[in-house]
Formats: sequence, C-alpha cells, structure tokens
Amino acid sequence: MLRILLLLFFFNVNTGSKHDFHTSLTEINYNPKSGSLELSVRVFTDDLELTLTHFNKGKLVRIEDPETIVDPLIEQYIRKNLALVSPDKEVKFGKFYGKEKEADATWIYLEMFDCKQVKNYSLYNSIMLEMFSDQTNLVNVLYPSQKKTIVFDSETKVSNWPF
Repeated sequence: MLRILLLLFFFNVNTGSKHDFHTSLTEINYNPKSGSLELSVRVFTDDLELTLTHFNKGKLVRIEDPETIVDPLIEQYIRKNLALVSPDKEVKFGKFYGKEKEADATWIYLEMFDCKQVKNYSLYNSIMLEMFSDQTNLVNVLYPSQKKTIVFDSETKVSNWPF
C-alpha cells in the first residue's frame, strides 16, 4: 500500500496536479520607438502541453522537448489563436521569439509590427478555448501609457481595440 501511495505522490509531483481554473494572461506593450506591440503570453505549462498535444493530432508534446519540435508548434498554435484584425479584415500575427518555462507556467514572447495606427482594430484571442469550457484569457494592454484589460472566454473571442 505504501508503494502505491508513493507512486501516486511521485506521479502527481512530476506531472503537476490539476488546477481548478484555466486562464492565460497576455501583456501587450506598445513600443513607440519601433511602433510595434510586444506581447508576453503566460499559460499553465500542463494546459499548454495538453493543448499542443491535441493540436499535434494526439502526438505527445512536452515543453522540455527539443525547441526544433516544440517552438514551431507553439508558433502555429498562437498564429491560429491570437491576432490583431484591421477594419478591412487584414490580420496581423505576432512574430514568435520563443518561450520560457517558469515554475508551473510558460511564457511565450511575440511582437506585432506596424502598429502605430491600430484605432478601430479588433483583438482576437481564442487561446485554449477549444480545450477548456472554463478558459478565461486576460489581456492587459498598455498603449501608449494607459492600461486597459480585456477578458476573453467562450462567449467573447473578439474585442474592439480599447484605445
């Protein structure tokens, strides 16, 4: 019995125990020098791995896998689920710079160029909404020095640019 308990404990420690909520946090900062938007997306690592595995047609994905395997999947997934859309329906995707694992979370870094004039644009965010019915995606936008927060969920995948 003790062996079984130790195995269960070991399994939960190494795979991470499930958390009660599913959320992401995106920080969007306007860079006036370059006219770009710098994005940092924070997601729970276990949720990201599950989502990427699903996105990869069931083939297991771990953040610790080689960058040459994981990074292109992250980039493809983010390009499908996070974008800025002009009034003419032109889509701006972020250039993917990489990821960084931190405790139970993973940060994903992107940049959207030519964003000096984004009035009347919309922001699209459907990160992990296909995976979790309770997924909430918070987006903090600093543009140029004001801060506004947008909340995305299964009901709201698109929101007007707040400035």
